[in-house]
Amino acid sequence: MRSIRNRHFYERDTAMSARALVSKLDTSNGAMILVFGLFLFSIQDIIIKHFSSNYSVLQIVFVRGLIALGLFLLLFKFMRETISLRSGRPRLMIARGLLGFASYTCYYLAVAAMPLAEVVAITFTMPLFVTAMSALILGEKVGIRRWTAVVVGFIGVLIILSPDGEFNSLAVVFAMTAAITYASQTIITRFLGSHDHPLTIAYNAIVIFTCASGILSLLMLSGIISISSSHPSLAFLGRDWVMPGHLDLMLMVAIGLIAAIGFYCLSQAYCVSEASAIAPFEFTYILWAVIFGYLFWNEMPGPVTILGMSVLVSSSLYIWYRERQIQRRETALLPVQAAELAQQDQR
Repeated sequence: MRSIRNRHFYERDTAMSARALVSKLDTSNGAMILVFGLFLFSIQDIIIKHFSSNYSVLQIVFVRGLIALGLFLLLFKFMRETISLRSGRPRLMIARGLLGFASYTCYYLAVAAMPLAEVVAITFTMPLFVTAMSALILGEKVGIRRWTAVVVGFIGVLIILSPDGEFNSLAVVFAMTAAITYASQTIITRFLGSHDHPLTIAYNAIVIFTCASGILSLLMLSGIISISSSHPSLAFLGRDWVMPGHLDLMLMVAIGLIAAIGFYCLSQAYCVSEASAIAPFEFTYILWAVIFGYLFWNEMPGPVTILGMSVLVSSSLYIWYRERQIQRRETALLPVQAAELAQQDQR
C-alpha cells in the first residue's frame, strides 16, 4: 500500500514538474507583453524627441519618474495582493536601476541628434547582446546556429555604421552604450525574477531613475558638473530646467503613465520567459520607429540603413525560429520522460 501511495506522489510530482517546465518554455505570453511595452515606449520616443530642443533630458526623466511613482503607489493602495517594495536582492536591484537609467538617458541623447529609425537600428543590437549574455552569464543553451545568427546580426550593425551612413559619431556612441547597458539590465532582470515581483522591479527602477536624474541635475546646477556644447545630444543633457506650458505638462504626465505601464511590461516579460527566447521580438521597435519617424518628421532610412536593418531583423528572427524548434522538441519529450521515470520507479 505504501509503495502504491509513494508511486502516486512520485507521478504527481513528476507531472507537476513537467507542467512547470512546459510553462517555462512557453514564451507566447512574454512575447506579447514585451511587444505591447515596446509600442508604448515608441509613443514616448515621439514626445521626448519633440521635447529635446526645449527641455533637459534630466528634467524629463525626473518629472516622468515622479508621475510614474505616484501611479505605482496608487496602484499598490488598491491592489488586493500585498507586494513588498523592498527587493530580495537590493544590490542587483540598484545595479539594474543604474544600468537602466544609463540606457534610457543615452538613448534619448542619441534621439536628439539622429533620426529616430536610425537610433533604433543601432540600439537594436541589444537582442544580440542579450542572446550572447544569456549563454555566457545565465547558462541558457545557445547553439552554434544561434551564435552564427548573432555574428550575422553584428555584421548588420557594421553595414549600418559603414562610411556611407550619415551618422553623428557621438550620437552613435550614445546609441551603442544604450544597447549594451539595456542588455545588461535585461540579464539582471532574469536573476531578480525569482526573488521579486515584477511590480517591485518596475517600481524600484523608477525610484532609481528619479533619484539619479535629480542628483545629476543638482550637481549641474551647483556647477560641479558643467556641460556647454552646441551638439544636440550634449545640449539636451546640459540645458537648464524650464517651467513647461500646459500642453507640455500634459505630455509629461502622459510619458509618466507610459513609463509606469511600460516598465512593468518589460519586467514581467523577461521574468516569465527565457531572455534568449523573447529578445528577438524587440525588432518590432524598429517598425514603430520607421512609421512614427516618417509620420512626424518625414524621416526615411537610407539604403544602407535599410540593408543593415534587414540583416539585423533576419538574424533575430532566425534566433526566434530556432528557439521555437527547440521548445517544441523539448515539450514533446516531456510526457515520454515522465513515463520513463515512472517505469523506472516500479522496477
